[in-house]
Amino acid sequence: NGVLVLNEGLFNQNNASLSWYSGSENQVYQQVFQSVNGRGLGDTGNDFELYSLDGETYIIIAVDVSSQLEIIKAGTMESVAQIPLFDGENAREPRRVKVVGDKAFSVNFDGTVAVIDLHTFEVADVIAVGANPDGITYSSGKLFVTNSGGLSAPLYDSTIAQIDPVSHTVEQTLVARMNSADIVSNSAGYLYTLSRGNYSDTGPALVKIDPTGVFPKKVISWPALAMTQYNSDWLYLYNQDEKGIYKMDLTTDSIYAEKVIDCATYTTFYDLQVDSDHQLIYTFDANSYTNSSIVRCYGLDGTYKFQFTAGLNGTGMIVL
Repeated sequence: NGVLVLNEGLFNQNNASLSWYSGSENQVYQQVFQSVNGRGLGDTGNDFELYSLDGETYIIIAVDVSSQLEIIKAGTMESVAQIPLFDGENAREPRRVKVVGDKAFSVNFDGTVAVIDLHTFEVADVIAVGANPDGITYSSGKLFVTNSGGLSAPLYDSTIAQIDPVSHTVEQTLVARMNSADIVSNSAGYLYTLSRGNYSDTGPALVKIDPTGVFPKKVISWPALAMTQYNSDWLYLYNQDEKGIYKMDLTTDSIYAEKVIDCATYTTFYDLQVDSDHQLIYTFDANSYTNSSIVRCYGLDGTYKFQFTAGLNGTGMIVL
């Protein structure tokens, strides 16, 4: 019936939030988490994921600076658990979250992945990976975590940790490219990660990796700022130089020359996400970071559908 948007809020302002766009009413409801729970979501909401367990549907939210995982019921927005992630007094800072079965894997900026038992809401294990991990995907029964090393510039990390989700062990460490973040896999099991470079003499690039080691690594230099996957074999990429969204075929590694969506009129492009079930693309305009963000919806061919206003720095959506 609508779209739930996670808003990061402003760093150190403790104002992350959820916005609900009702498609049937064509109306936006802001601060829905606070309205239901009587408190704010916390500081810097980075990622969230929908999952089902024991006949109930939940959403798990990674709240970075507050160093909390928040679990809510998808149907009511009611909080059922807050899971603090600290190493003594040091915040682990959850950045990304991935649910596999009855476990959640929280990618933390302190160089770890926390394993959460979703029955008890307790931290079952902590896995050491690399420096400042900032991306995760699940492919062929394994988890792959990108290590950015973003806080160690100019000595960025350039590795990917392959994790067995059953034994909670790092099985191998793959070499990608410096400062990698977003990561996906295609139907053939190849990994694609977005390397952000060093913001000066090394530009961004897409890196294709074969986790079996049979085929050599492939680096595709292209000024991508963000990416989202459609089904298994298509990517939509934001080109920061051309200010537009392009399509990439992951079976041939070819990026189409024609721009799908022109984002030149956006104030501050922030992210994009595909709703594969309904074949729609959502884009997030942070609107100078200090104003309410604008969420725009398009067809896969770039046809404009509608837009609505979310909270500060909208960064992702879930269709409910």
